[in-house]
Amino acid sequence: MEFSIVLSLGVIMVASTIVALIARKLKQQLIFAYLITGIIIGPIGVGLVTNTQDILVLSELGVAFLLFAIGIESDFSKLLKMKNILFFGALVQVLITTLAVFALMQYVGLGFIESAYIGLILAFSSTVITVKFLSDKNQISTLHGRLIIGFAVCQDLIAVLALPLLARPETIFEISLFGKFLLGIIALFALAVLLNKLVLPKLLKNHAQNQELFFLIVISTCLGFMYVANLLNFSLAVGAFIGGLTLSSLPYNVEALSRIRGLRDFFTIIFFASLGMQLSLAFGNFPLLAAIAMFLVIYLLNPLIYFLITYFAGYGSRTALTVGLALEQASEFSFILAAQALALGQMSQNVYSLAILVIVVSMATTPYVLENTSRIYDFLNSGFKKLFPKYSSKRFNRKLKELENLPKEELENHIVILGSGVFGNSIAAVLRNYGTVVTVDHNPSNVLANIKRKLYSIYGSAESPEVWKKANYEKARLIVSTMPDTSSAISVIQKIKKANKEVVIFARAHNFDEALKMYNAGVESVILPQVLGSNECLKQIQTFLATGKTISSKLKNEYINYLREKTATEKKFI
Repeated sequence: MEFSIVLSLGVIMVASTIVALIARKLKQQLIFAYLITGIIIGPIGVGLVTNTQDILVLSELGVAFLLFAIGIESDFSKLLKMKNILFFGALVQVLITTLAVFALMQYVGLGFIESAYIGLILAFSSTVITVKFLSDKNQISTLHGRLIIGFAVCQDLIAVLALPLLARPETIFEISLFGKFLLGIIALFALAVLLNKLVLPKLLKNHAQNQELFFLIVISTCLGFMYVANLLNFSLAVGAFIGGLTLSSLPYNVEALSRIRGLRDFFTIIFFASLGMQLSLAFGNFPLLAAIAMFLVIYLLNPLIYFLITYFAGYGSRTALTVGLALEQASEFSFILAAQALALGQMSQNVYSLAILVIVVSMATTPYVLENTSRIYDFLNSGFKKLFPKYSSKRFNRKLKELENLPKEELENHIVILGSGVFGNSIAAVLRNYGTVVTVDHNPSNVLANIKRKLYSIYGSAESPEVWKKANYEKARLIVSTMPDTSSAISVIQKIKKANKEVVIFARAHNFDEALKMYNAGVESVILPQVLGSNECLKQIQTFLATGKTISSKLKNEYINYLREKTATEKKFI
């Protein structure tokens, strides 16, 4: 007896939980666990879930919610500053990859439209996987993070154009139909602007305190845009993404994202498990060399194109390689394209099975590649220097030079602050009175703000050998770490202590376990802001309970004015 969709969902969630727990125990990526789950319970595994078509409907909804969340998180004001490289870079990469794969598929005997589909399927990269990884590593606001997300979002917009055109390829050159398509896109964005400016701010403000109504408004925004997109013959994912953009610039975007996080995670599991369930070994007589070439396009051609675009744009080899490696997988839209082609009879089952295999394998391996980006860079860089010892890359680092302000003389007996957020900047403002202070941060906005404040500042990861050399950690008299990623902070601290046992290090930790690890790494003093803050809060509460008195109105007003001044200053610099 075939399982109903409810029972199938139960099987997916229980199996995903078991496999995810095993993966976590083995220190493996959860996305990989969900894909493996789909393979195990799907048709080529033990066959616990056989009604894959019903699950595919839910997985499409999963893609929509994922892109809705990405839309909410997207800061287009910062991405627009790099619009030229992002749009033209993505367009060039998609064109090169599509044309190269199209020519190869034509050579092996595939039809025109099927070759075009395969070209586009291999051309697009996953916004979901890259954003998830960057978010987990707290790298969304880094320079490479903005480039990666920008390229991926531009690819998504190109995919939005490609989906309806490929569905009816005979109408591509019909001006009237293309005009309708263009008007549909304009209508969706016009609706987004209208709601963003006139409706949602007041609606969310009036009902922010009511959790149920707030949740309903956010979900209705997503589903409403999906409905309108469907009426205009666009995919649900396109509508959901634009719906997310509608909320992205509002002050309630963080709260909106937190309210839908559970739904997003639920559908994420279904999406990746459904991809695993669609794997099939029925490739027919598809040429082996062509299949290998498809993987080479994903793992070599696409990263190489993005590396060259980013490198020649002046962002340096390390940033360029990070961008290239992050975009080396197929996309959620690749899955949608393949499903559309199969449903419309534009792609054979054999080619579809191979396309799904490429999508699944590339998505599963991406987190492992990204985890080892620094090692890959060091290996390739050392090999390149041996082959070309006289090569100079200064002219291709010009964008990074704009994010650097250092004294002309060599740094020595100075103070280095790793991380320049609110905590780090407050310390830097005082310590600059005691000597030369250098801040290191991988958020370009923070670095530019510090340069405007006439602080010595360097953009980059604190672990980077290039940053290490410029900041001259070994000759510093004091290191202050306010890095949010504790594991990275401990790694840097251990290396600094190994190179210079005499240097004094102060650090910030988030909890007692992290603080203990930092002391074991050689830190002289560890600050726990949350503990200090909670102690002060508790002290004020106890005073109120004991005396009935709170902070005086005068002090409260003075503090509010201070906060307003600091907020205005931050906005001025950023």
